[in-house]
Amino acid sequence: MDIQLLIPELACIIIALMIMFRLTHYAHFYAPSYFFWIGIILIVVGLISLVQPLAFLFVFNRTIGAFVLLSGSAISFISFFWPVKEHHSQSKQKIDDLLPDYSFNEFHEVRIKASPEKVKQTLQVTGVQDIPVVHLLMKIRGISDGKDMSDTAAKSQAGTGNFSTPDFNFFVVDPTEYISVMIIKSSMITNQPDKPAPPEIFTLEQFMSFKSPGYVKVAINFKFIRENEEETLLTTETRVQGICHKDSRTFSRYWRVIYPGSAIIRRVWLDTISKKAQIAEIKNRGK
Repeated sequence: MDIQLLIPELACIIIALMIMFRLTHYAHFYAPSYFFWIGIILIVVGLISLVQPLAFLFVFNRTIGAFVLLSGSAISFISFFWPVKEHHSQSKQKIDDLLPDYSFNEFHEVRIKASPEKVKQTLQVTGVQDIPVVHLLMKIRGISDGKDMSDTAAKSQAGTGNFSTPDFNFFVVDPTEYISVMIIKSSMITNQPDKPAPPEIFTLEQFMSFKSPGYVKVAINFKFIRENEEETLLTTETRVQGICHKDSRTFSRYWRVIYPGSAIIRRVWLDTISKKAQIAEIKNRGK
């Protein structure tokens, strides 16, 4: 094989990896998603090069452009349909009682110079869609259409002693850990509207006992860990598991496309909570 044909792919992959390495602050490395998007970048470069070869990326002619296009298509296709791997948690959190086994997850953490109480107060009034850049990202993802998430998934319902934010209702399973759950139709990814809507979740026991194929379970937790008198470690994890392997496989194609955007949204949300909580803590101490 002519080494000249490989140079453009290597150049694009290196550039894409450099960009994505910077993005790991927001989106931890998840190979199927990262390589899917690397493939998309190669496809775009290849398509443009069929019209006008991009010499600065070592695509000197249309033949090389076609090879770049085919290579990108192969990388994205393989990543998109890569087998789903199931994970088992041993973290000993309360969320382990709900989804100890999961196929997809996100984990983020931030240290905040404020008390857990102040962080909780800030979380309670800080909505994801109230952050301009997040609202833009959600529009890009195609899910910010003015509808509540309950149109596609059943959120847990807040009750006495539970905790509500503008976006989620949480079960207070422990003073240091809040959990929200929902059930999503896996058919919404495959465009099968005849599937019945998922049930509304009123108890964690109801969530755990739900086992009807064709749906995906989602559990989200927030943990408030007091590091010292002036600092809180706020962590959040999202876990997703299909009722059956087919449901997980269906959801995987959606997850691999939206994962970077989803992770960035969560990271920006945490950074906003951190900033607001620290400002509120400083004002409170100044009184």
